[in-house]
Amino acid sequence: MKTGSNPKLKKVGAEMKGEREQDLNRNNEKRPFKYLAGDRTIGVEMSQAASVASAAAEFIAEGERSSRTEPLNRAGFRRPGGRPAFLVLRDGREERPVPREEDGGLPAGPCLIRSGEWLLAPEVSELYAGWLFSEDKAQEERMLQRIYYRLRASAAALLESADGVWAAVMPPFMPELDDQPARLAALQDAQLDALFAAVAERQRLGGDCRLDLLAPYPASAAEFAAQREFIEGVAEQTLGHAYAAACRIGAMISPDVERAAAGEIARIADFLVLDGAAGEAAPEEAAAGFARAAEEVLAAVRGVKPAAALLAAGAPAAYALADLYRIGLSGIFCSAGQRTEALLRAACLTWMARQDHADTAAGGRL
Repeated sequence: MKTGSNPKLKKVGAEMKGEREQDLNRNNEKRPFKYLAGDRTIGVEMSQAASVASAAAEFIAEGERSSRTEPLNRAGFRRPGGRPAFLVLRDGREERPVPREEDGGLPAGPCLIRSGEWLLAPEVSELYAGWLFSEDKAQEERMLQRIYYRLRASAAALLESADGVWAAVMPPFMPELDDQPARLAALQDAQLDALFAAVAERQRLGGDCRLDLLAPYPASAAEFAAQREFIEGVAEQTLGHAYAAACRIGAMISPDVERAAAGEIARIADFLVLDGAAGEAAPEEAAAGFARAAEEVLAAVRGVKPAAALLAAGAPAAYALADLYRIGLSGIFCSAGQRTEALLRAACLTWMARQDHADTAAGGRL
């Protein structure tokens, strides 16, 4: 297993490398979260979610049918004014009845995976606790190696599932290691190595998957650039330079991130996710404050990079969906228990916006 240095101690010069690569990506690739007319849209996912969403799905299906006459470089379904549809995506793996091999549709967006949760699984948590409190270096290395193999099994299970068709994975960010950056770096190195090894094995067997990475909670552009270089370094060692260069790397940021820093991170990140899961308040109580923070972060981000993709995650995001839709976020990640209602609300908001747009257009012709 490879070793990695602490990403927070990388040189600030890595930021220049990240910015150059981002400029190259903008010239040669489509930006993240932009879909072709054949892609699955919110209406299709809604029709599979639950019967309560069926009526609203009809409104979306109508818009989708009309969009098929547009050029293929347009999004599958757009809100009035040419913006892509508001995305309602999965937060966390689910036990879904449709196996990967039988899922013929294209995913409307990635499934968010917080890989730190893998360390809390019964088969790993005891190993992790032993590694965490070990004071013997040799024993620590052996336990980390065993953790690596468990993480690799978890990564393989993800890639073989329907959620593995397209996943956005955040390396572990463990609060108990806040004051031990070297150990956190070693843990993240093991997890990334396990993840990319699982990707390599899947490719060897003829399978494919799309894997995006999220640098956990950078506080500045320099810190994000260092984390990005760290992730790319592990990817290059495991899968080669071509894969590392094509790997999309975003940033998971907290609502209290400095607004100017959020804008600078957006300049060199492929996408951003604003995480509302870190707060201690009840989601209903946190929703209003989260929406205000999202509006401020979005203004800072779009001021630097107008086409930036900014999504929200965590329970407060689902409760604040209407406000997030209004201010122009790209979408949200939400849990299985919240997604049916979120899909319905997003569909209704989209339909009402289209009706308002149609009424305005009709009024202008009178």
